[in-house]
Amino acid sequence: MKQDIRGFRSFIGSWIFVGDCNFLVEVGPAATVKKLVQSLKDLGIESLDYVLLTHIHLDHAGGIGEFIKYFPEIKIVCHEKAVEHLMNPRKLWEGTKKVLGDIAISYGEMKPVPESKIIPSSEFRQKGFRAINTPGHAIHHVSYVYDRYLFAGEVGGVFHSPDGEIYQRPATPPRFYLEEAIESIDELLKLSGKEMCFGHFGIHEDSKVMLERHRKQLFLWKEVISKEVRRSSNKADLIENCISQLLAIDRSFMSFNLLDDDIKEREMFFIENSIEGYIGYINHTGT
Repeated sequence: MKQDIRGFRSFIGSWIFVGDCNFLVEVGPAATVKKLVQSLKDLGIESLDYVLLTHIHLDHAGGIGEFIKYFPEIKIVCHEKAVEHLMNPRKLWEGTKKVLGDIAISYGEMKPVPESKIIPSSEFRQKGFRAINTPGHAIHHVSYVYDRYLFAGEVGGVFHSPDGEIYQRPATPPRFYLEEAIESIDELLKLSGKEMCFGHFGIHEDSKVMLERHRKQLFLWKEVISKEVRRSSNKADLIENCISQLLAIDRSFMSFNLLDDDIKEREMFFIENSIEGYIGYINHTGT
């Protein structure tokens, strides 16, 4: 769903599955709910059984309170720690504005959801589905398996395929916990190979390949950023030096140079945010 912000295209995605059970994964921000609803209508989809939320950041779940007006029959599945924020999103909204600023305003404010519409993922019992807690990017992050698909949210970071190459970078905003992120990847690696559906953005035929690739990337970023934290006194220089080094040695990240200019601008904002997450983690753990 393209946002009315420069570069915010091919970035925020929803996944629709139609079959014995019709479900949607992610609804995106409030600002684009009407676009999402129209897209579903264009596909001939008149009813949905579930909306599965991998986590409740505004770009994934911000439109849920508005979306249920169009599909009042649906149930919403999310992590149990996310339930209270869906019912009363004020704290989430205020916190997101502090982190994202004008981007949060463009996304739009999340509206509350009645408790009766929500199923905690730990209580979700629908044939064929598996919900797996995958913290790291967020403590309330859940991945879902259905059929041959893995809906992994941001466990595998952010993905693009410019000119047939792979661009992948960590989604590690403050506060970030590396150990939990690695444990989440390892849990998903136990699955037989699935088609991996990213929250940002697209699909890859082999989840094991992408998860293993991202696992190595997370440790590489820690190594590079840790060294810079120890020797850089100026924060701006620290971030700039980290980006420069990572672009030179991270084979997934160096595909940044193949992205369109507007997408590079968007990515640079989130790249800096991800490095900030690492810096906080390193300062907190002393590693």
